[in-house]
Amino acid sequence: MQPAALQAVETWEQHWNETQAAAVAALKTAFPHLHGLPRHVGCNDIRLEYEEAGLGGGRVCLDDEGRANIEFGQVPNEVIAHAVDEIRLPYLDYADGPLCEAPPGTYVYECEGSGAQFEFVLGALGHGQVIISFATIPDAVAVLDALEQAFAEQGVGETRH
Repeated sequence: MQPAALQAVETWEQHWNETQAAAVAALKTAFPHLHGLPRHVGCNDIRLEYEEAGLGGGRVCLDDEGRANIEFGQVPNEVIAHAVDEIRLPYLDYADGPLCEAPPGTYVYECEGSGAQFEFVLGALGHGQVIISFATIPDAVAVLDALEQAFAEQGVGETRH
């Protein structure tokens, strides 16, 4: 490779690493319960996880395309509903109004602009899931921040940041 091309790739890689570090910082700022894990061999995804009594558990992965995937489970339904209602997604499949008034079920928003999918499951036993695929970092941060605020407002969990 020509020296100028090699230098350009090195510069790009440096900026990409800085961008990923900034994305991780934004995700952790929005949801301080997250902690980093070592990368798997052969896997470029950056993984963050949490597990706390009363808050559920799960992971956030930052893929090598700069998109976030979130998989949280055992999250109290009222926290999910409050967070989603605060985000004010333009449309949720199967919801006829605010999620705080919705029965247990799966509610989905697919963003045509970004290709992201947002799935919120209100469980029959009071705990559900938040599953988000291929979200932009600003969208992922918005969801995580809304969840963190909902935890605080609902008084869920023993530690607050």
